[in-house]
Amino acid sequence: MSDVGKRDVERLLRAHYRAERGAPDEMSKAAALAAVRAAVASEQRSSASAEAAAGATVGERSREATFAGFVAAQARFIHPRVWVAQLALVAVMAVLCLPSSGMAHGIPVVSGMLAAATVLVGLPELLASAAHRVAELEYACRFDCRAVALARLIVLGCSDVVTVTAIALAAPVMLGADPFASLVHACVPYFLSCAGALLVARRCPSSQALALSCAWALLVIAGTYAAFSLVPDAYAQASTWAWALVAAGSLGWAAHEVRTWIRGIEGGLDVFAPASAAR
Repeated sequence: MSDVGKRDVERLLRAHYRAERGAPDEMSKAAALAAVRAAVASEQRSSASAEAAAGATVGERSREATFAGFVAAQARFIHPRVWVAQLALVAVMAVLCLPSSGMAHGIPVVSGMLAAATVLVGLPELLASAAHRVAELEYACRFDCRAVALARLIVLGCSDVVTVTAIALAAPVMLGADPFASLVHACVPYFLSCAGALLVARRCPSSQALALSCAWALLVIAGTYAAFSLVPDAYAQASTWAWALVAAGSLGWAAHEVRTWIRGIEGGLDVFAPASAAR
C-alpha cells in the first residue's frame, strides 16, 4: 500500500470514530465533577474537625497541667508505708499518754523523739530522685527535678505538720499538759532533723545522701533522749521559753536549708549530684 493510500485510510478511520463518538455528555460530566467536589469538601471538613478536637485536647491538658495539680498527683506516688508509719507514731504517742502507762514524766522527751522519727520515715521518699538515680530523667520533663522535689516536700511537709501536731497535742488532751511546752518540745527535734538531713543530702554524694541523712535523724533522736537523761531539768516548766527560742532558731535553719537545697537542684546535675563523677 502506497503512502497516499495509508493516509486515506487513516483519514477515513478518524472520520468514522468521530461520527461514532457522538456529542459530549454534559450531564454525566457535571455529575462526575459534583461527586469529586463533594468528596473534597467532606475530606476538608473531617480534617478541620480533627484539628479542632486535637486543639481542644491540648488546651484542656494545658489548663489541667498546673503545678497545684502536679503536687496533688505526687501524693499518689508517696509510698503507703510513710502514711502507715506516721499513723503508728501518733498511735504510740497516744498509748504512752494513757494514765496507766506511767510515762507522764517522760512525755516531753518522747514527743520530741517521735517528731524527729517523722522526718526519718519521710526521707526515703523526699530523696528518691537521687537514691534511684533518676534525676537526669526528671530534668528532661516538663515538671523537672526541682518541681518534683518541691512537690514531694510540700506533700510530706503537710503530712508532717499533721503528725507532729497530733503528737504534740496528745499530752495536753489526754494528760492536761501545757500545750505550748508540748509543742516546742516536739518542734525542736523535728526542725533540727529536717535542717540537718537536708544539709547532709546537699553536701554528700547522692549515693550516700539517704543513708547519712537518716543517720543524722537517728542522731537527733539519740541526742534528745541523752539530753533528757543527763539534764532532766532542761524539760522543766521554767525552761519553756528557752525551748521556744531554740525552736525558732532551728526553724530558721530548716527554712534556710530548704531554700538552699531547692536552689541547688535548680543548678542542674553538677550541683544536685556533686559527686556523680566519683561514682
